[in-house]
Amino acid sequence: MNTKEFTRNEFYDLVWATPVSKLILEYAISNDGFKKLCKQFEIPMPNSGYWGKLKFNKEVIKENLNANFSGEDKIVLTIREEGNPINVDQTPLTIRTKEIQNDIKAPLTVPDRLYKPDILIQNTKFVDEKRKTDHYYRPEKLDTVSIYVEEGNYSRALRIMDAFIKLLRYRGHSFRRDRNNYGPRIVVNDVEFHFSIREKTKRIPSTKLYESSTYVPTGILILKIGESYKAQEWSDGSIKLENQLAKIVAKIELEAQKELEWREECRLSRIKREEQEEIRRQFQKLRDSELQRTKELFSDAIYHNKARIIREYLNEIESSALQHDKLTAELQEWLKWAKAKADWFDPMIKKEDELLNEVDKEELITTKKTNNSIYRF
Repeated sequence: MNTKEFTRNEFYDLVWATPVSKLILEYAISNDGFKKLCKQFEIPMPNSGYWGKLKFNKEVIKENLNANFSGEDKIVLTIREEGNPINVDQTPLTIRTKEIQNDIKAPLTVPDRLYKPDILIQNTKFVDEKRKTDHYYRPEKLDTVSIYVEEGNYSRALRIMDAFIKLLRYRGHSFRRDRNNYGPRIVVNDVEFHFSIREKTKRIPSTKLYESSTYVPTGILILKIGESYKAQEWSDGSIKLENQLAKIVAKIELEAQKELEWREECRLSRIKREEQEEIRRQFQKLRDSELQRTKELFSDAIYHNKARIIREYLNEIESSALQHDKLTAELQEWLKWAKAKADWFDPMIKKEDELLNEVDKEELITTKKTNNSIYRF
């Protein structure tokens, strides 16, 4: 859509030069939208008698524009496309409803009699006829719509439902059973909606003790979309249900859009959580690896120091034996064995030892705790 930009002074001149009733034909904004803009930008509007006086060249009073306005000095109006009644300041529901209503090919009219009914309506009529003679007739392969009305309103309910289904199909939507094989459900962009039509009843309390109330039909039809707390209903009122189909379909489409946006938010949120979890796992992996390397460093330092102490001890034994002429062949063999164990224990040498390779070195240097408790009997 094309737009036109005004300064505050230009918009003031526009409002006082042309009635709002004509401006809304030129710009895609409602009467209330103009009033809100004037209030937002502190622009006075002509009173109800201003245009009549101006038409007959009578003296008029033009209220001055407040010069102390400190807000933005830019007002943007959308130029109305020819034949397009949609206003940009209207709610999404109103805009979508008007889009459907202005589609000349859209099947919006509910006929006086059923004409070329949709397959769902054909199935419904067939099953209802069968149930007149067999109340428990339940076809598993036929999809039927839910209609709960008195016989006198059955034809009208069928026609409304048929027009409703045809409008949905025209808008590119479809029908299918849900995951529990219940249905059919309206499917709008893979979002499912339960739907049914029923007749409103009036409760008549019993005049006798211990007797339940009775419910009588009112002739008012109600179209229900959705289930549980999400369900919404449209009923006969100042506007007949037949004339609300565009608004109902518009609402369904907008609800489907909201659902898809919510699903996308959930998907992105899930991806973000997974990314954060992966970062946490990678950090934990690095932390565990770093901790393990640090433990190995400390252990290797301790083992190396222990090996050094063992070698010093063996050297002292050898020196003492030489000094006292006691370095026997047996002692020499033992010293050779002991030095080999020190080399196995030393992480800087890591000498292979067939018998001790599987032994945990920590067990060799950890002193086991003994129970020194004294029990008295």
